[in-house]
Amino acid sequence: MTITQEKIDPLLSNIKISLQKEDYEPLVKKQLKALNKKVQIKGFRPGMVPSDMVKKMYGNEVLAEELDKMLNDEIYKYINENKLDIIASPIPAQGQKLDIDIDNIRDVEFNFEIGHNPEVSLAYLESSPGFTKYRIQADDKMVEEEVLRIRNRFATYEYPETVGEKDVLTVTIEELGEDGNLKPGGVSTVSSLMPDLLKEEYRSKVIALKKQESFEADVFDLMDRDRQSMAKNVLNLEDTANIEEIGNKFRITLDNITRSVPAEINEEFFQKVYGEHGPKTEEEMRKNIKQDLESYFDGQTDSYVVNDLYKAMMENVEIALPEDFLKRWLLLTNKDIISEENIETDFPLFIKQMRWDLIQKKIKEQENINVTSEEIHDRVRNNIIQQLYSYGLKNIEEEWVEQLMKKQLTDNKVLSQTRDQILEDKVMAYLKTKVTLHDKPVTMEEFKALVEKK
Repeated sequence: MTITQEKIDPLLSNIKISLQKEDYEPLVKKQLKALNKKVQIKGFRPGMVPSDMVKKMYGNEVLAEELDKMLNDEIYKYINENKLDIIASPIPAQGQKLDIDIDNIRDVEFNFEIGHNPEVSLAYLESSPGFTKYRIQADDKMVEEEVLRIRNRFATYEYPETVGEKDVLTVTIEELGEDGNLKPGGVSTVSSLMPDLLKEEYRSKVIALKKQESFEADVFDLMDRDRQSMAKNVLNLEDTANIEEIGNKFRITLDNITRSVPAEINEEFFQKVYGEHGPKTEEEMRKNIKQDLESYFDGQTDSYVVNDLYKAMMENVEIALPEDFLKRWLLLTNKDIISEENIETDFPLFIKQMRWDLIQKKIKEQENINVTSEEIHDRVRNNIIQQLYSYGLKNIEEEWVEQLMKKQLTDNKVLSQTRDQILEDKVMAYLKTKVTLHDKPVTMEEFKALVEKK
């Protein structure tokens, strides 16, 4: 057996593997002999099928399998021994086809094409390019809104006699006929309304109501919503196919009033919201809220910087790629997903991701960046806690977190995604040290406008 490599161009090589029949014929005979003992053919006892029959029926299949295995083993062995830095995996050279015959085993010559990873230059970073880092400060209004949100989350409820704009009203809604009396077979339901969601002309009528008092109105006109939405969410109709047959006159009777009363800020409140180790005074709570908000805002504006950095690297780091080779590789390895008809549509996205992967690979190797199992473990834990926080769950038992972690740490997809996240974070952290960040204070509204524009 001999293997030779010919450089077609700087990014592409042809590797020729020449096998003498002595290299693989013994393996084929061994597999046929083993198959002879296992194959079951009607009319023959197991292990008693004539070897010539087995060879005739399965010989070419076994020959193809053994050649494929040997060729693949040898190509990867050659790549590893010669420390070739390849892009994607080897593919058969164009036009290659194994012409085999179990009755005529002969020397075989097979050509693979391999793509070489290109050189990636990070010279762009040497000029220390500048980027804007926006800073959003949490003002008193933001802090106050967050305080009120937390108080409302731990609110108590009252059932007053008079209506307020923020109250939730339980009402009975009954459809009326043209004569002003209840319509036989008409819509009748108990629903909920909030005065502050009603149109102005109806809001004042509802606020003036006392319990068990009524007024007449077109339910479909109470709010700035379409007829379908009102039928489902106010009249509680599951089937809205015939809503045009429903009339526009209804009697609305106030049954009950529910008022949410924000929790008082006291020792019990701090214990409920933050547990044993949280703030103990309103001043401490507001300080913590301000810090949390600014930390959150910093993450949002950091995403903006990361996006700008990514775009700048993609625009300024030139990377040559063996595109024709990669198109053939994609088609061969993704036959069920990509066709020749849509390769041109999908290929630019693939190349974009490959260029970014090569930039990350260069930085990872240059800076000796690694991801440890401890880092993956900690990130999974933090992701779980942040998700629970987003649900308003802050007093989380450690045992609960551990159970969720145990489940996620057995999921290979989660582990792979987490590893990729950490690697990208480390690459971005490195890039930030190589550029100049200019701080610029902005309001939340100004930042939102920037994001929407971009």
